[in-house]
Amino acid sequence: MVRAAVSRWGLAIFLFALASSGALRYGMESVSAQVQTLTVEGKISNATAGASEVAGLPVTLHRISIFGPDDLLTTSGENGEFRFYDVEFDPELSYGVSVRYQEAIYGTDIDLSAGSLNSVMITVFDSTIDDGVISASSASLLFASVDRTNQTISALEILRLKNSSDRAYVPGNEPMQLLRFGLPVGATNLQLDTRLIGADFAKVDLGFALFASVPPGEHEIMFSYDFPFPGDEFTLEKSYRYGADIIRVLAPLETVAIRSDHLGPVASVTIGERPYQIIESGGIERGGRITVQLGGLPAATAVDRVSRNLDSIRFEYAAPAALVTLMIGLVVYGGFWKRRRSNGEASSASSELVVERETIHQMIAELQETFEKGSLQEDDYRRRLAILNSQLTSLGQYPNSGVL
Repeated sequence: MVRAAVSRWGLAIFLFALASSGALRYGMESVSAQVQTLTVEGKISNATAGASEVAGLPVTLHRISIFGPDDLLTTSGENGEFRFYDVEFDPELSYGVSVRYQEAIYGTDIDLSAGSLNSVMITVFDSTIDDGVISASSASLLFASVDRTNQTISALEILRLKNSSDRAYVPGNEPMQLLRFGLPVGATNLQLDTRLIGADFAKVDLGFALFASVPPGEHEIMFSYDFPFPGDEFTLEKSYRYGADIIRVLAPLETVAIRSDHLGPVASVTIGERPYQIIESGGIERGGRITVQLGGLPAATAVDRVSRNLDSIRFEYAAPAALVTLMIGLVVYGGFWKRRRSNGEASSASSELVVERETIHQMIAELQETFEKGSLQEDDYRRRLAILNSQLTSLGQYPNSGVL
């Protein structure tokens, strides 16, 4: 499995990069200022029925600047109380308090601008590795855009997970004891965001696993990805391991047509002055599946396929970049000119093959001319020429001829 860090937008105690830009002045202006020392006090309580004691827990006071964390440590007392003395306050820093209890992390931001605090409250829960305590109150799926060139669809999902128990879920050591979410076959570019503290995720065969504790309450998970589609119509199958009380599927009106035999009828809604299609259903059982039919998907043109196959070329100089722009223009013109000259007797597939071959020949000619003018280094010229020739060879012979 490949582990990846989750983008965190929650507690400041885990957001190093979001420290205020004024922190760049830390160490220059604040040195000469009067240092103010404060006291931070609080209490840990356990909300699980028949809960364990919260004495002797490690408690951390986080001081976050753009340079990283500067932590202070203490231990909770007999009744869960804790204190930090002589905390140097700097208005350029962010502050937070956290505690780890039974493999789950709990914490809160704190504001010291008004002085010392004596009322920081942190609630913890006994833990369980049983994901049966997790369900979803809602699940939304948005087909945001379609990439005709790469034949992919960009999707965004938002799940509102619900823990209705009085115990915090924590990941177990076995694969089936992890929070798991399905993805379409061939999904790429997975990105995930959640306010769950300390969350990470890992790609697995059929989706991804989330490494995070989930305390009682509702918690939002948002993730986006791209997935391929093979033609002008495609059926997407989705599984919902934790079910959902409400399911919504949306798509911009001009992007793709959606329908589902498992959900309700398609309706229209305007969001931010943009028309959308929406399908909304009353819910799905735990472990249930739905299918969504996508129609009206665009087919890749010959120009798109050539562009996709050349994505791996590295353009390191201004002259080659200008050449790309010029070649794109030639591709468009060449395709249009060739279509105008078509006598209509050849099949659509054969005509498209001719256009694609003609396009590559034009690109080779322009590449040769640029190299001869000295605007392209020999190594780059040979590498790009080899790619174009390889693409040309893969197209085979001209239709009804023996000519490559």
